[in-house]
Amino acid sequence: MYIGRFLVVGKTKEGKPFVCYRVSSRSFPNREAKIIDENTVAIIPKDPNEVFKNPYIAYNCIKIVNDVVVATNGSHTDFIAEKLSFNYPKRDSLIYPLATLDYEKDAYNTPRIAVILDKEECYMGYVRDDELRVKKVELKEGKGYYLSTYECCAISEEQVIDIEGETPEEICEYILNYKEFEHPVTCATVVIDKDGMKIATL
Repeated sequence: MYIGRFLVVGKTKEGKPFVCYRVSSRSFPNREAKIIDENTVAIIPKDPNEVFKNPYIAYNCIKIVNDVVVATNGSHTDFIAEKLSFNYPKRDSLIYPLATLDYEKDAYNTPRIAVILDKEECYMGYVRDDELRVKKVELKEGKGYYLSTYECCAISEEQVIDIEGETPEEICEYILNYKEFEHPVTCATVVIDKDGMKIATL
C-alpha cells in the first residue's frame, strides 16, 4: 500500500518515546534525510535542481526545541518550532501553523501532517483540504500511531503498528523497511532516552 510520507509516534517496548518520519515517494525518490545539527534534520534532494521542479520536496522534517520534538512533512516544522520557542502551548503550536499554511497546493492537495512530542505527552495533527484536526494521544509501549499524507491521513486507534527496536538507528531500519508501506526513500527518528534526545537517519 502506498501511503506517501508518514509519521510514526509511540514508545519502544522499554517505554522510550520516539517519533519517526519516513519519506515514501514515486515522483521524487532521490532524497535523503540529513542531520544538520543536534536539533535539526532536513529532507534534501540529491540533485539540487529538483527543488525548482517542486517547492515541497526540501524542508526541515525534525526540530528539537527546549526538549520538545517537532516532526512534520514540510515547511511547517519551522513555524511550529518557532511557536514552541515562544512558549506557546503544544496544542496551539500545532493549530496555528496548520490552519495558517493549510494543505500543500500541489496537484494532490497533499495534507500537512505533524507531531509534537516530549517525555510527558504527545500531540498529533493534520490539515487536509476538507479537515483540520489536532489531538492529544496516549502512547503505549511497543506501539506506534502512524499518520500519512495519502490513504491514512487520520488519527485513529486503527492506525497503530507494532514497534521493534530501542535505538533511533534500529527504529529507522524497522520503519524504512516496513513492507506494508511501499516506495521507501529515507527516514529520520528521534528517541527520548534518559540521557536526552538521540537522532538517527537512514
